[in-house]
Amino acid sequence: MLAAVYHGRHDIRVQEWPAPPKPPAGWVTVAIAYCGICGTDVDEYLHGPIVIPTTPHPLTGAKAPLVLGHEGAGVVVAAGAGAGIDRGTRVGLENSLGCGHCAACLSGNRQLCPQYAVMGLMMDGALAETVNVPASMCAELPPDLPDEAGALAESLAVAVRAVRRAGSVAGVDVHVFGAGTIGLMAAQVARSAGAHSVTLRDLSAARLGRATAMGFEVAPPSPDGGRAPVVFECTGTAAGLADSLSATAKSGTTVVLGVHDRPREIDLVALLLDERVIRASLSHAMNDDYIPAIELLRRGEIDFESLITDRVPLQGVIDRGFEPLVADPESHLKVLIDCRQ
Repeated sequence: MLAAVYHGRHDIRVQEWPAPPKPPAGWVTVAIAYCGICGTDVDEYLHGPIVIPTTPHPLTGAKAPLVLGHEGAGVVVAAGAGAGIDRGTRVGLENSLGCGHCAACLSGNRQLCPQYAVMGLMMDGALAETVNVPASMCAELPPDLPDEAGALAESLAVAVRAVRRAGSVAGVDVHVFGAGTIGLMAAQVARSAGAHSVTLRDLSAARLGRATAMGFEVAPPSPDGGRAPVVFECTGTAAGLADSLSATAKSGTTVVLGVHDRPREIDLVALLLDERVIRASLSHAMNDDYIPAIELLRRGEIDFESLITDRVPLQGVIDRGFEPLVADPESHLKVLIDCRQ
């Protein structure tokens, strides 16, 4: 089969790759319709391997080279014994795998498992014609939900979790730093949850223009943009974190969901004097975040079409997917790869 295979930094190859074997008990084979390219994938392409293992992963045994892609949706074409999913079922892939017996896994939070693995990073992923995944990773998609929306459910679930981690935002002014895919999703989830106002803050005029078109208030990240009781940090940068903390009102909450590549300094004195809270939000859980994300998409409360800037065939994943995201990130937001052959 054809797949986008990560070999190392600046070395992703669209190549023939062994098709997955007959799925074992509890697993299914999914023919992928669409898979998104995530910022994590771009980081691995530019700077990796970062989280992609170079020695066998303790849970999956996988290491580079491996198939990328952790934002997938498709249709089940084979099922192992006891999988509980029929062939022909359209599914979104929540992407996380845990040991199954630690406290985190037993609470439904596989993303906090000490042996946590992500499809497309620690095991073969969805930038391929087909992939084998545990049935527990699959959520059935509503019949009227487009495949593209199903592929976006994973990144939307990141935003759902972040808003949930903030506590109730109903009637509250919310600021979101970083008007990329995750920032615009967090803004939409907050609006759906009843926020009084949602303001996107970013240095990019193009991204703020997109936010305005989606009905959000916008402001620069500078102190002139004011403060809010709830702030979401989606930039993953030192400046973005500092600006987010400064923009959080007294007794307010800063939710950090941007992925940072190094430790950051925080002014604990200022935090203490304002009695502010910092909360981290990592990935998502199936029942609490991923399934609610699908429901938001089903109800039409998320404008997913405005987030998709490119639809690219699998053969073009490098020159029409990764390279444009690197060269012109302001013009390219969510790139979806069509894996159907």
